Amino acid sequence: MGSEKDPLIPKDVALTDSGRPVVKRSVHWALLSFLILGEIAGQGVFALPLHLGRLGWFAGTLTCFGTLAINNISLRIMYATHTRFPEAKSQGEAAGILFGPVGQGFIRAVVHLYLFTIQSAYLNSLGRTIMNEFYGTRVCLPLATGIASLIVFPFAQLRSYGDITGISIASFAAVVAVVFLIVGRSREVDPDPTSSTSFWPPLGITDSLTSVGGFFFASGGGQCAFFEYLSEMSRPEDYPKTLWLTTPALFALYYGTAAAMYARFGDKVPGFLLDILPFDASRLVGNTLFFFHIIVSFVILNSALLRAYARYSVTDSSNAARRDWAGLSAIVVLGAYVLTNTVSLFEDLTAAIGSLFVSTTVLLIPPAYLYAAHWFKRREDPERGAIGRENNTPVKRSPSLKKLGGFIGKFSPMKKGRKGGEGGDAGGGGSSGGSTPGESTPRPTGFEVHWSVLWSLRVMLAVAVVAVPVLSWGSLVRLVQDMATLAPPFSCGPCVTKECIENERAESAMAYLGLLERRVRGAALRG
Repeated sequence: MGSEKDPLIPKDVALTDSGRPVVKRSVHWALLSFLILGEIAGQGVFALPLHLGRLGWFAGTLTCFGTLAINNISLRIMYATHTRFPEAKSQGEAAGILFGPVGQGFIRAVVHLYLFTIQSAYLNSLGRTIMNEFYGTRVCLPLATGIASLIVFPFAQLRSYGDITGISIASFAAVVAVVFLIVGRSREVDPDPTSSTSFWPPLGITDSLTSVGGFFFASGGGQCAFFEYLSEMSRPEDYPKTLWLTTPALFALYYGTAAAMYARFGDKVPGFLLDILPFDASRLVGNTLFFFHIIVSFVILNSALLRAYARYSVTDSSNAARRDWAGLSAIVVLGAYVLTNTVSLFEDLTAAIGSLFVSTTVLLIPPAYLYAAHWFKRREDPERGAIGRENNTPVKRSPSLKKLGGFIGKFSPMKKGRKGGEGGDAGGGGSSGGSTPGESTPRPTGFEVHWSVLWSLRVMLAVAVVAVPVLSWGSLVRLVQDMATLAPPFSCGPCVTKECIENERAESAMAYLGLLERRVRGAALRG
């Protein structure tokens, strides 16, 4: 976003022709795949067994598969945006081209709020992990998240994705290791005797909507930092390869974990899966690995958020650039600390973020880009001008419409009838103006969407307009209820000590014995 803040960019910063700080391209598509997995996988997976239980086997399975499929399609639409607007380095810039200042402001606000709130969720996870490590002593959430803030701050000084990709591989490996550890050691933990499983959603509409939001939170990702990722790729045209790796890996990790834990613990499965681990060395190892993973995830999205406000390139190694980044990081960490202790329940916080922000960035914004491009082409305002149909001479157009030209290209089927000499290839693969200086992705021509794709976009937008407010209502109602009863702001948070867990299990066992006694008495009376 350097071009939006040119007066603030120091004079000694190297700039591109378009006025942005220079960012070096060094990230291979395979490394980017693990960077995306490091961003998406991990935090969400540890709440999915609970959400599967709230939805039941049938709706939960469909929701897991559906949210991942929607996210895959959404990212492909985002890639089509990049191929037509390689100069856009953020969602805000892409929205400015397509929707003008008002749309740009709205989308930038949504994206940045999402990035900030998910940082708060990450800090919540770090605090819960510290609480689990000290299972012999009650450590309250405000203290635990304060310690986590001090630990994460130095790591948040990593700015370039080229510096983060290496540790992102280790981060994803840590998540997989934790999942295997939990599944293996959970066999030694007796399930609650009152637990049960259900094929259909067993609870009310509010809980079901909350859990759909939880699945969106876990599966959605890659959109908010999409343009930033591609700005550091050595070959941005290789991005689609990442989807063939990340989507299957996420489905295997998510559904495999959720199904295994729900099958064993039923509706009594914890909302934070690490609470299942026994109180021994495995609990310490599992939480330590998870702590490392969440730090990496925090760093990845912190880079996406702060580069919109930083005055220096993320690859600038000067002391001034480091000081600028450190100040911004301190503001984010402090704000995340306040929010995560205001909404302290992990499962409610992630569900609310998934319902409100992830569903917007996945369901609404990407198809709106594509539909807007088609709409501007179909409009063909005579005062704006349009490409001449009778010859190769272009009629005068506004700069914004020129940028809209050729938006679709490789993404979807084109309406036929164009010849190679009429502004591009029949398939929309030609170039109307060449590549943007400094960019490796050509800009193809052709911008009308096939009618089937157009109707699909309309359906996606209609679903988003209904789904976003409905999902948000359900999750926010549950969040407010829990804040008033279970976890008021800046309360001590859940008790995860060995004593508390054992007391809960004893109370559950007593309740089960009481239930059995009542059943025996009832059978005796009927006999």
